[in-house]
Amino acid sequence: MMPITALLSKAIHARVMRACFVLLSCVFVVPSHSQEAGCGLAPELERDVNKLLGASSVYDYSGTLLVEYGSDREFIAVNSRQGQGEGSLTRLNRQADAPLETVAVQPLDPTSACGLARFYAFSIESEQVVAGRAARRISIRPRDTLRLGYLMDIDAESGLPLRVVSATPEGQVLERFEFAQFQLGQAIEHVAVLAPKSAPDVFQFANLPPGFVVIGQGESPVAHKVVSDGLASVSIFIEPQPRALAAGEGVALRGSTLAYTRGIPNNFLITVMGEIPITTARLLADAVRVPQVP
Repeated sequence: MMPITALLSKAIHARVMRACFVLLSCVFVVPSHSQEAGCGLAPELERDVNKLLGASSVYDYSGTLLVEYGSDREFIAVNSRQGQGEGSLTRLNRQADAPLETVAVQPLDPTSACGLARFYAFSIESEQVVAGRAARRISIRPRDTLRLGYLMDIDAESGLPLRVVSATPEGQVLERFEFAQFQLGQAIEHVAVLAPKSAPDVFQFANLPPGFVVIGQGESPVAHKVVSDGLASVSIFIEPQPRALAAGEGVALRGSTLAYTRGIPNNFLITVMGEIPITTARLLADAVRVPQVP
């Protein structure tokens, strides 16, 4: 059997490749947090953040993306077709004639700046130029140690992020996405929002870290749930624990994507995967409860 860290590294590679559409497309989900009027954001800042959060449901786009994490870097051709509910990726510097990877893009109702302001602090930093386009820089800082921070340069016309830098709560840079070349497509008149498919409720949570709520669940490739605080999205997978797997926990980190795994009672293996600090991953694993089988 492969070491657990190798298994996790292989698993999170797919998530890193799709982060272009999760983060750069700003497919932010809407948890059921109460949103109060007058949340303390300046009107200009609130407008820009809301424009960022809703941009992916308005525009298609394509371009060449530079992704850097640690000592690794790669160029990826991306094409987001929100109107058709899909996108594509081609890894340009990994192999000659690299295959096209298709990614399903399911648009979801965006949250709002005020909905996120409970957990993140926003500020406008400066004007920028990215991929030859005018951009506005927005700083997104976590209000606690359970979330990552972001620095985003958003396109002045569309609100789409042209550059995204993610960092730990302490300020350590984890990952950078930046368009070297970018084309804005047609505005989308309407994109249907599909309700997530229902699935058997294999496990529940005793509690969740502050701000996180369940937004989806499924059973393929294994039973899983998806939780979010409105910005960070985390998948929690559960499956029968292999007998040959040694006790303990495994951690793999690629860029800002963390994969954390460990055994839980009743001989199940749990994996937590998302753009979160390890503290949050452990809290999510601690919260998992599997019903007793009679």
